[in-house]
Parts: sequence; C-alpha cells; structure tokens
Amino acid sequence: MRVLAIRGRNLASLHGDFEVDFEAEPLSDAGIFAITGPTGAGKSTLLDAMCLALFDAVPRLGAAPARARIETVQGDELSAGDPRAVLRHGSGEGYAELDFVGRDGERYRARWTVQRAHKRADGRMQGTRHSLTRLADGEILGGTKTETLAEIHRLVGLSAEQFRRAVLLAQGDFEAFIKADDNERAQLLERLTGSHIYASLGRAAHEKAATLRAQQQAILDRIEAQNGLDDEARRTAEEQQIAAKDAADRTSSTLGELSKAVRWETERATLANKVTECELAVSTANAAREEAAPRHEILRLRKAAFALAGDWTAVQEAGTLARRAEQNAVLRQGELDQARERATQTVAAESQAMVNLQGETARVAAQSPEIEEARTLDRKLSETRASLNGISDARTARTQALAECQEVERAAGSSLYEAVASRDGHASWLAKYAGFASLATQQTELAAELVEITAVDLKLSQISGSVDEAEASKIAANSSWEAFKAAEEGTAAAATWARNILDEAKASAPSEGDFSALLEKRDRLGALSPLLVDWKHHEAQVGACRDLMARLRRNFGDAKVEREDLVSRHSEVSSSLPIVRAQLQEARRAGELAEAASGEAAMQLRATLEEGQACPVCGATEHALSAINSLLGKQLHEQRDRIVDLDTSLTSKTAEEATLVARIQSTDESINRLERDIECQTTALTTAEEKTEAAFAVLSEKCSPTGLDPAEPNFEATLECALATLDGQRSTMTEARTAVTIAQVADEKARSDWEKSRTASGVAAQTFRDIEQELSSLLERKSHVTETRDRLARSIDVRFSGTADWRQLADPIGWLDEQAGAWRTHFADHSKIVEAMPGLEKTVADARAETAAAIVRFDEIESQAKAWEQEQILLTNARNDLLGGDTVESVVARNEAALSQCRQALETAQSAAALGRENQAASAARKEAADQEAKRVVQDHLDRQGRFHVRLTELVIEEEAVATAAREGQVAIDREVETLTAIDRAFENAAALLAQRQEDLIHHDQTDPPDLSGDALVQAISEAKQADEAAQKALQDAQFVLRRDDEVRTQTTKLRAELERERTAARVWLALDELIGDATGARFRRFAQGLTLDRLLAHANSRLTDLKPRYELQRAPSGDMLIQVIDHDMAGEIRGVHNLSGGERFLISLALALGLAEMSTGRGLKIESLFIDEGFGALDGGSLGQALSVLEHLHATGRRVGVISHVEEIKERIPVKIEVTPVARGRSELTVVSA
Repeated sequence: MRVLAIRGRNLASLHGDFEVDFEAEPLSDAGIFAITGPTGAGKSTLLDAMCLALFDAVPRLGAAPARARIETVQGDELSAGDPRAVLRHGSGEGYAELDFVGRDGERYRARWTVQRAHKRADGRMQGTRHSLTRLADGEILGGTKTETLAEIHRLVGLSAEQFRRAVLLAQGDFEAFIKADDNERAQLLERLTGSHIYASLGRAAHEKAATLRAQQQAILDRIEAQNGLDDEARRTAEEQQIAAKDAADRTSSTLGELSKAVRWETERATLANKVTECELAVSTANAAREEAAPRHEILRLRKAAFALAGDWTAVQEAGTLARRAEQNAVLRQGELDQARERATQTVAAESQAMVNLQGETARVAAQSPEIEEARTLDRKLSETRASLNGISDARTARTQALAECQEVERAAGSSLYEAVASRDGHASWLAKYAGFASLATQQTELAAELVEITAVDLKLSQISGSVDEAEASKIAANSSWEAFKAAEEGTAAAATWARNILDEAKASAPSEGDFSALLEKRDRLGALSPLLVDWKHHEAQVGACRDLMARLRRNFGDAKVEREDLVSRHSEVSSSLPIVRAQLQEARRAGELAEAASGEAAMQLRATLEEGQACPVCGATEHALSAINSLLGKQLHEQRDRIVDLDTSLTSKTAEEATLVARIQSTDESINRLERDIECQTTALTTAEEKTEAAFAVLSEKCSPTGLDPAEPNFEATLECALATLDGQRSTMTEARTAVTIAQVADEKARSDWEKSRTASGVAAQTFRDIEQELSSLLERKSHVTETRDRLARSIDVRFSGTADWRQLADPIGWLDEQAGAWRTHFADHSKIVEAMPGLEKTVADARAETAAAIVRFDEIESQAKAWEQEQILLTNARNDLLGGDTVESVVARNEAALSQCRQALETAQSAAALGRENQAASAARKEAADQEAKRVVQDHLDRQGRFHVRLTELVIEEEAVATAAREGQVAIDREVETLTAIDRAFENAAALLAQRQEDLIHHDQTDPPDLSGDALVQAISEAKQADEAAQKALQDAQFVLRRDDEVRTQTTKLRAELERERTAARVWLALDELIGDATGARFRRFAQGLTLDRLLAHANSRLTDLKPRYELQRAPSGDMLIQVIDHDMAGEIRGVHNLSGGERFLISLALALGLAEMSTGRGLKIESLFIDEGFGALDGGSLGQALSVLEHLHATGRRVGVISHVEEIKERIPVKIEVTPVARGRSELTVVSA
C-alpha cells in the first residue's frame, strides 16, 4: 500500500483547501521528508485526513471516554470520539481525500465528506459520506458506507487499528510501554498488538465450563427430585388396581342390567304417549270432518253459480260500454258549443284588426314634416361636436402638461428640502458617534474574537463542570477501591476455609469402586421386582380371560333361543300378509264403484230426472230417487269403514314384519359378534397362559445369580428385605458423596468469588488511576483555556475602547453588527446627498420656468373651447323640441314596427276566423256520430241483461252469488274441493295410525317385562350408579398411581442418560477451562502475550542492530512482561529499560514501533509509506544521525518515510519538508518546500 496524495478542506486548524501530492516534485524523489510546524499548527491533521478517508476514524480520538459528550457552539452534541468534530469551527463543509495504490497495483481515491445543514456555518451537523473511486476508469466501488469501508479494507489489507500500528508508527506508545510497570505494560501490549482476543477466549472458556457444570448439577438435582414408589409400594398399588378392576366390572354389569329395565320402561311410556297423541288426532280430525259437512252443499251451489259467470261478465262489460258511449255523446255536445263560441270571437277580432291598421297609417303620414326638420338639426349638431372634440383634445393635453410641470416643480422642491434635512441629520449623527468609525473598520476581526470568546467561555464552563465531576469521582473511586480490597481479603479467607471442608469431605466419602459395586448389586435385585409384578399381572389376566369366556358363552346361548322365537313369529306374520292385501284390494274396488254411484256427476244427472220422463241412461220413466240415494249412501259408508279396517291391519302387520326382520338381523349380528368374541377370547386366554409361563421362566432365570428361588412361598418378603438392606447402605454412601459435591460447589464458588474480588479490586484501582490522570488533564486544559480567554478579553477591551462595555451587552455581536452597520449607512448616505445637492437645485429652477410657459398655452386653448360650447348648447335646445328629443331613426323604426304589427294582427285574425268555421263544422259531425253509437250500445246492454235474468230465474240463483263466483274464479272452487278432501283423508290417516300405535303398545307389553319398575327401579339404578362411580374412581386412582410411577422410572432413566451425554459433551470445555480459563482471562492472555512479546522483540532487535548495535532486547526471566537490555559494549551487561537515557529509550521505542509495523504487515502485505510522530528531541547528534540513517535505509527498501517533528535539527537534516504555518489565530497554511 503506497500513499500518492493527501487532500482536504476545513479540517481542524487547516483552513480552506490543502493538498500534498507525493508524485509531484520535490516529494516524488524524496525518500524521507519532514512535516514541521509549531505545536498545535495542524501537523497531525494530515494523518487524521488519511485515517478519515480510509476508515472514517481518527486514531487519537479512540482513547476518548465512550460516554463523554461535547457540545459545539452551534448547539450540536457529539460524542468525544466522533470524527465529525475534526470539521473546522465556523465552516459549513469539509472533506478528506486520499489517493493510494492498493494491493492489486491499481490506483484508487478514497473520499470522506462532512457538512452542516445547507452548508451554513451555523447549520446543524449532518452525517458523513464515504466514497471509493478507481482512478483508471472512474468506476465508483461499493455502495453504502459499510460496503465502501469493506472494499477499502480489502484493497488496503489493513484494519484501522492495524493501519495505525503499521503506517502511523506507535513510537510514543512504546515510550510509555518502556516506562510502565508489569500490569500497565500488559495492557499497553494488548492495545498495541490487538491481542485482547486471548483474554476474551480465556473468559469465554471459563464461562462456558461454568455453564456446563451448572447444567450437570441441574440434572442431578432433577434426578434427586423424582419421587417414585419402592418395590413394596409398587406391588401394593398393582394389587389395588386388580381389585379395583374386578369391582368396576361387577358394578358396570349390574348397572347395564338395570339400564335395560329403564330403557324398557322408557320405551313403553313413549308408546303410550304416542297412542294418546293418535287418539287426540283422531278426535280432532273427526270434529273437523263434521264441521266441514255443510260446506259440501255450499260448494255445489258455488259450482252452479260459476256456470253463469260468463254471462254475468258479458252483461257487466256491455253496461260499461253503454255508460262510456253516453259520456262520449255529452262530451261531443260540449265540444260543439265551444267551437261555435270560438268562431264568433274570431270574426269580431278580424273586424277590429282592420280598423287598427287604417288608424296607424294616418298617424304616420301626419308625422313626416317634423322628421325632416329634425334630420337637418342633427346634421348641424354633428358638425359642431366634431369641431369641439378637436379643441377638447388639445385642451386636455395642455391641462395634463400643466399638471405635470407643476408636479415636477413640487417634487423637485420637496427633494431639495428633504436632501438638506437628511444631510444635516446624517452630519449630526456622525459627529455624535464618531467613535463607531473604528468599530466599523475592525468589525470582522472583532466579531471573530467575540465568537471565539463565547466558545471559549462555554468550553471553560464545560471543563469546570468536568473538573468538579472528576474530583467527586476520584473520591468515590478511592472509597470503592478500599471496599474492594477489603472484599478481596474476605473472599480469600472464605476460599481457604472451603478448600479445608472439601478435603475433609473427600476423606470421609466411599471410593468409586465400592459405590459402583453396591449400585450394581442393588440394580440386580431391583430388576427382579418388575419381573415379579409382570408374572403376577399375567396370572391375573388369565383369570380375567376365563371369567369373560364363560360370560360370552352364556350370552351366545341366550341369543340363539331368542332368534328361533323371532323366526317363528316372522313366518306367521309373512303368511297372513297376502290375504290381507287381497281383501284390501277387493274392498277398494267396491268402494270406487260406490263412490262413482254417489259422485257429483251422478247426483247432477239424477237431479235432472222428472217423474214420467225417460232416463237418458236407462230409459226408465219411474225414478225412486230418495230410496236410491239412501241405499247408495249407506253402502258407501260401509265400504269406507271396511277399507280403513283392512288398511290399518295391513299397516300393522307390515310394520310388525319389518320390526321382526330388523330384530332377526340384530340378533344375527349379536350371534356373529359373540362368536368372534369367543374366538378372540380363546386366543387371548392361550396368549395370557403362554405369557404367564414365559414371565415365570424369565423371573427364575434372573433369580439364579442372586441365590433366590421364585417358587418359594416367602420369595417376595425375602426380596424386599434384601432390597431394604441395600437401600440403607446406598443412602449412607450417597449422603457422603453428596457432601463432597456440596463441598466442591462451595469451593468453586469461593474461588470464583475470590477471583471476582481480585478482578474488581484491580478494576477499581485502575479506575482510580484513570480518574486521577483525567483530573490532571482537565486542570491543565482549564488553565490553558483560561489564558486564552484572558488574552481575547484584553484584545476586545482595546477595540471597544471609548464606545461601550461589551461585557454588559446581552448580545455583543448583534450590538456590533447594528452599530457598525448604522455608522456605515449614515456615512454613505451623507456622502451621496452632498454630491447630489447642485443637481437638485438646478432641477428646481428648470421646473419653475417650464410651469410658467405651460400656463400661457393653457389659457389660449381654453377661450376657443368656450365659443364652440355655446354654439352646441343653442342647437341642442332646438333639437330637443322636435320628436320629443328622440332620434329620427328610432321614430321611423317605431312607426314602421307599428304598421307591421297591425298588418300581422289582421292576417292572424283572418286565419283564426277561417279555422273557427272549419272546427264548428267538424264538431257538429262528431256529435251526430256519438249519438248514434250511444243508442246502439245501450240497446245491446238491455238485451244481454234481459237474457241473464231469465237464466237466474230458471236456476233459482241470486245474482250476487254469480258475481262472487265470477270474482273468485275456478281456482277458489278447486281449492275448496282440495280442502274438503284433505279433511276426509286426515281422519282416515289418523284412524289407521291409532290402530298401529295400539298394536305396538300391546306387543311391547308382551315382550320381556322387567322385574323392577317405578320407584323401586329408580332407587336401584341410583344405587348402582353411585357404586359404579365409586368403583371407577378407585380404578382410576390405582391406574394413576402406577402411571405416575412408570413416568418417574422412565424419566429417571432418561435423566441419567442425559447426564452422561452432558458429561461427554462438556469434557472438552472442562479441559479447556483447566488449560486457559479463568474469570478475567488473565491466564491465556499472559501466555499469548508472552509469545507476542517474543516475536516483537525479535523484529525490534533486527531494527535495533541498525539503529544501535550496542543494545539487544530480551525478556527478563523473573517476570512475564519484564524487558531487559543487553549492553554489548559493556561485555554483555544486563540493564533495565528504566536505566536508559531519554535518547536510548527513544531508539528502543522506535525499534519496537518498526518491529510492530513489520508484524502487522505479515502474510506478504507490503507497506510503502510510513509516518513517525514526534520523539526525536531527546537524541544527541550521533543518535539522531543513526535514526535518520535507518529511516533512509527503509526508503532504500521501497518505503517513503515521513517524520513529524518541531525539532530544528530535524528540519536542517531533512531537505524536503511539508511546513504547516499558522497565519492567524486557529488558522494554518500548508506548503511543500525543498532546501
């Protein structure tokens, strides 16, 4: 990486644009150059510009407190490490730009920019922007700021911290490194080399190991927290479950039997309710049928009336037509009368229009002489007005010219007066405030000093507050340090006591082998308990299977008997159904014949028969109508009753057959199901017997190594006794091991607390030292700021001398702007007025002469205008006496319009008279036609009405009945027929359903009535439910106890497996903790820093050979961070670094800085530009020459070296220099010079 150019604008003390081009003469050929200038001039700002352009950071701001805030004069609040604070005070924008050669050999330009709002000096601070451009093709690399910084890092190959170590040599840091003690040297080396990661790794390993140990202890706690059953309690719980299962089966069976009785009674009550409902339905249907009997006769009369509905409708329509014809005849008579009246009116209007036309013609002829005279006067008036208009325009122009001259004269006089008054006023003000002249000429410098002193006052106030806070923090930090030291001593004593307790617990605890042997023996005996329970469980299952098999076989025999009874009854019902169906069909045919003989058509035919007249059907002349009607009615009712009885019987037998078929199918399904159950239960019994034998064989096999025989009567008691003995021994050993674990935890906690206390004590001590150093720095800054403030105040006092006390002004800058601006304004205005006075006086004299000439011209034109105006008045009076003052054209137009209107009115009246006569003739013709149509329609209505009344008389029907039938129509009759038919059908259906329900109730009463019923059954079922609920609850409780114990045993097994997995997974981390881990990370940090220091010393010695071959650096054997120096000129004498002179320490620190630069640019990365900041002042001439020779040697290896110093000898020895020269307070300029 090689730096090509540095550019910037408005950074710190470098005002405006600046540029350092390393490819231009003389820098292009200079291997070594100096950056010189007085302290504070801005030499280090060049390095800041490089870091800003590359990394958006300033190295020297990295040491600022993270939470510290600074506030600018503009009101921006920035963190102490914010790089935007580099923007020069009073500037609206700035930038830093760096041209460099990247690792790929290409040339690039990195640019960092910052600005205030609208680029105004008083605007709010805005965010920064970053860009990267490849110079060869102008391509912009990266996009966002983060992407741009990542691309720069890729091209440079260094992070910001590595760049600081490799390019901006940390000679000053190594000077502090040499002077520091062990702890401070370790911290400095960590910061210089970026090796803080090792401390982080050590802390991470320790924290991870502590977390894993806590997880293992949590699993152990969970195992201890499991509360399962022992073997005896387990056996008792299993026996209780078997007993509860048998009791629950018995109560469930009893409850089932009683439930069947309840269902029988419930079904009978349902059937009885249905019979009652059907009886009520039959009664309701019969009442409705009796109530509807009169409606049959009414229906017959409605049908007869509806037969005349067409005739009635025709009569009504003919009447409507007759009324309309009569109304039309009356209407036509009215139209004829109106036409006659209108014809008379139009003839009279025609005569009046003729008279009006003749009168208007005479009036127009009489007015013609007056019109001619008026035309003559109008022509003379027009000529007079033309002459007067010409004179009027001239008079207006001369009037306006006179007014303008007078206005110019007035304005000139006014301006002259005002100028004299203003001149005198300005002169008086300037004489009064003569002292403001110096303020106006020095305003810029004075305003800058006022702004600067305001910022200095604010800064001084902030520093004073910070000093107070630092002093308070120092007191608090000292107290905290003392407290932490006391806590460290207490935790050290606690750690020693915990270690003694742990040693005692380990001595009392059993060995791992003894405890493992005991657990193994206990596990062998404990494994027998579930095998014994399993054997007992299978024996119980065999008994339960045998009981269930016997119950299934009993149920199978009962189902067979029930099926045979159902099949026999089904055969009887099936054989009787065809007979009933045949009887029902024959009854329905007979009923249809009776219905036909008694139907409405036959009734109508019989109603038309007359005694002695032949019947149109049979030809008989005698008609016994009453006997025939009585005989047919009786037969019809008998047939209907027979059909209902047979239909009810058929429905009942069909329903019974369907019920029997369903019950037979249900019984078959039950038999099949019982057969399958018996077969399955047989298989289950065989399986249970085999499992019982296998369980006993497994138990016998597992008992063989223990010396126990499961066939012995007291096997269970013997096993329980042995397990109890082993459990007692295990409990004793577990307690001893638990005591060791507790002691270990207490020991680790005590050691951890001790480590934490030591760390906290060290942190408190370091905090106290940091606060002391910060307080010293703040006091020094306060003294410097106070001196600056006093110097500025003295300068401002001199400039304000004789004008005002600037300290008493609320806004000195505003007051200065106001007074200086006022003085400049008064002075400029006074000068302008004095110069303009002669011109104003001449303007007034010219204006007065011009006004006098304008008055003469106006008087001449005014006399001519008055003569023409008098002539116009005489002609106008004569013209107003003619035609009433109207114009000739309007009078002529009005006369022509009146004549035209009279002629048009005559034509209109003549047309209207002719049209009136035509309308009268047409109305008379329409009146005649309407009279004749009315006579015809009225006669037709009378003829139809006569015929209709004759038919009403013949049929003995009221006209209102026919009208009602016609309005209601055939739909109402059909609806009534359907209603009456539905009433009859509802009665028949209700009667049939009642018979079916009664048959169902009788059949149910004959089928297996229960032994108990009523209250006795209710009481029995209640007691059975209570017993079953109690038995089921007891069974659930017993099953829950066993399930809970199974879960506990399964969970314990899982937890032990999980614990083993955790131990396996934690093994590596625990080993790492033993090697590198501790609470502060100091162990691994010390190891890594030792290796880093060895590498650093090797690189530094290679550079020290060139700088000072006399010395060689090495680590002291007595301490990790101690460095000692071997003096080869003194026969290898070993000296401490504190025993060196200032020049010797500088050479060693320079060698260390160069070594660190080589370490930071490993892996093939080549750095071609180096910068060294200060430190040469402590060297004598010879050492300085050696140092410069080494730097020139670096140039020979392809590197350019820049030395930042204010030492005069450096300036003399290095010919090419970048000089930073202050030109005003806080402002410097940059130039490149060559000797």
